Amino acid sequence: MFPDVTFLGLELYDWCIIIGVVLALVVARIYSDLLKIPARLQNLIYVTAVVAIVAGIGGAILFQSVYNWIETGVFEWRGMTFYGGLICGAVIFLVGYFPVGKKICGDMPKQYFFKVSGMAACAIAIAHCVGRIGCLFAGCCYGHVTDAWYGIYLPAVGEKVVPTQLFESIFLFCLFIVLTVLLFRTKISGLGVYLTAYAVFRFCIEFVRGDDRGQLTGGITPSQFWSILLFVAGVIVIAAPYVIARLRPKKEDPPDQTADA
Repeated sequence: MFPDVTFLGLELYDWCIIIGVVLALVVARIYSDLLKIPARLQNLIYVTAVVAIVAGIGGAILFQSVYNWIETGVFEWRGMTFYGGLICGAVIFLVGYFPVGKKICGDMPKQYFFKVSGMAACAIAIAHCVGRIGCLFAGCCYGHVTDAWYGIYLPAVGEKVVPTQLFESIFLFCLFIVLTVLLFRTKISGLGVYLTAYAVFRFCIEFVRGDDRGQLTGGITPSQFWSILLFVAGVIVIAAPYVIARLRPKKEDPPDQTADA
C-alpha cells in the first residue's frame, strides 16, 4: 500500500517486522520475570529465541520460494510466508531448548516448559500482529475486491479490497490478550490454544484472500494445508496433559492397620 515510504533506508513493512520482533523479545523478558523463570533458563530462552527468529526468517523465504517454484517452475529466493517461518523457527527453538538446554540447565527446561511455551505463544501472537500491519503497508496478502464499507483502496489492484491483513492483525491482538490471561490465570496450554485458534482463523480467511496463493491437490491453499496440521497439533497439545493424567497409574492407599491393633 505504501511500499515507497522509507525511513533510514527501510520500508514501512521492514519496520513493522523489526518492531514486531522487538515486541516479542520485550514480552518474553517481562513475562519471564513475572513467571519467576530462573535467570539461567531465561538466558537460554533469549539466545535460542534470537537464533530461532533468524532461522524463521530464512524458513519463511524458503517456503515461499518453494511455492513459487511449484507454480512457475523457476526457483527464486524471494517472498515470505508466515507458516514457513513459524515451523522452521519452532523446530530450531525446540532443538535449542531441550537437547542443548538439558546440558546447560539440567531438568529446568522440562520443568518450566508449560510456562515457556505459553509465553512463546504470546510473543509470537504480538509479533505477528504488528507484522500483518506491515503487510497492509506493503500491499500484499490482501483480500477480494469489494464495494463494502470496510474495503480499503489498494493502489496495486486499483480497487477497494477486503483488508484481510487488518482483520488478521486485530484477531492476533485479541488472541494475544486471551493467551496472556490463560498464561497467568489458568492451567490451560496457551500454546495449544494458539495453534488451534490461529489455524481455524487462517483456514477460514484464506477463502477471502484475493492475492494469488496457489492451490494444492484437493483445492486448498498451502496455508490451509498447514492450518489443518497445526490444528491437529494444537488439539494434541491441549489434550496431552489430561490423557497422561488418566493413563498414569493411581497410587494405592496404604493398608489399613487398625484391624491388627
